[in-house]
Amino acid sequence: MNPEVLLPVAFLAGFFGSTHCLGMCGAIVVLFEEQPRGKFARPLRRLLYNVGRLGFYALLGAIAATGGSLLAKSAGADTGLILLRVLAALLVIALGLNLLFDWRSLQFLERGGALLWRRLTPLARHVLPISTPARALSAGFIWGALPCGLVYSAVALAAASGSAANGMLVMLLFWMGTMPALWLAGASAARIASWKNRRLLRRIAGLILVLIGIVALAFPLQRLTGQAHDGHAQSSTASQADMDSLTAR
Repeated sequence: MNPEVLLPVAFLAGFFGSTHCLGMCGAIVVLFEEQPRGKFARPLRRLLYNVGRLGFYALLGAIAATGGSLLAKSAGADTGLILLRVLAALLVIALGLNLLFDWRSLQFLERGGALLWRRLTPLARHVLPISTPARALSAGFIWGALPCGLVYSAVALAAASGSAANGMLVMLLFWMGTMPALWLAGASAARIASWKNRRLLRRIAGLILVLIGIVALAFPLQRLTGQAHDGHAQSSTASQADMDSLTAR
C-alpha cells in the first residue's frame, strides 16, 4: 500500500468515521461553541480550534511515521512497512465493525491514549474561555489528544507511510475527512445529540469503513504474496543451477 493509496484511505476513514467523531467529540464541540464570543467571529474561532486539532494530529503522524520507519528498517525495510500497513488496514476494519455492531474492540488503544489525555486536560484551564485566537488554537491542540480509536487508526496508517513528511500528510488528509462533520456540528451544536444517535448512518459508515479496510489490506497482502513467490522462484533457480553444476562435473 503506497502513500498514494494511504492518503485516500486516510481521508475516507476520517470522512465515514466522523459519526464516531460526533459521539466522541460532541461534548467538546458544544463546550467550545458555548464559550464567550470574545473579540473575534465564531466561524474564525471554529476554524482555529480545528486547525489546533490538526497540529496535534500532524505531530502524532510525524512521530508515528518516524517510529514506523525505524521498526521497518530493523525488520527489513519492505517487509516491515508491509506488516505495518497490514496492521493499519486491520484497525480500519475494526473501526468499521465497531460502528456496524456497536463493538468496542479498540478500547485498548483508547485506554493507552487516556494516559496522555489525563496529563494534558489540566492545561485546559489556561485556554478557557476561548477569547483569543491563540487560546482557540491551543484548545484545539489539546482536543487533538482525546483518546479516540478512529484517530489511532489514522496514526497506524501514518506509521506505515515511510517518512515523517508522509505521516503528517496522512494525518492532514484524515483531518480533512473529519472536517465536514465537525464543522457542521460546530455550526449546529445543539443538534449533535440527534446526529450521533442515528443508527442507520453509523451502520452505513461502518460498512464503508470495512470495505475500505479490506481494499487497503489487499495491497500489502499482495506484496507479501509476491515476495514469497519471488523468494520461491529464486530458490528454485538456485537449486537448478546447483544441479546443473553437479551434472556438468
